[in-house]
Amino acid sequence: MDKIQRYDHVLKTAKTVIDGYSMDEIGNMAILSSILKSEFKEWVFCGFYRVVKESLLEIGPYQGDVLACGHIDFNRGVCGESARTQKTVIVDDVSLFPGYISCDDQTVSEIVIPVIKDEQLIAVLDIDGDQVGQFDDTDQSYLEKMVRLI
Repeated sequence: MDKIQRYDHVLKTAKTVIDGYSMDEIGNMAILSSILKSEFKEWVFCGFYRVVKESLLEIGPYQGDVLACGHIDFNRGVCGESARTQKTVIVDDVSLFPGYISCDDQTVSEIVIPVIKDEQLIAVLDIDGDQVGQFDDTDQSYLEKMVRLI
């Protein structure tokens, strides 16, 4: 299966599961991170950082073998930039990103998608890859659709 077919499968599965249960955002984040990481086993990390107070993210539901960073300030790292600007951020090579926060030596590239509900940022979806340039416009398009399910 190519990447688009994989994302179509994940999107269909996520819609079915999320629509079939009545859960809060945290439950939906847990399901979505599990479905995504099950399909994209090559990813190093797939998880959410939730907004817990002004300008501060805290680790939420995630999948991966790594110990994630516990808290991230909006002024630090890729997740912080996405939260601050409320825009998707794709980094082809994290070693070249100013202020990059390293939580895992395996991470080489990253994509972070803001999760907006009722016009307010509630979280970011953070996905780490182990290859340079692993994420592109296709990833962005599908992942932005996924977070809208929350």
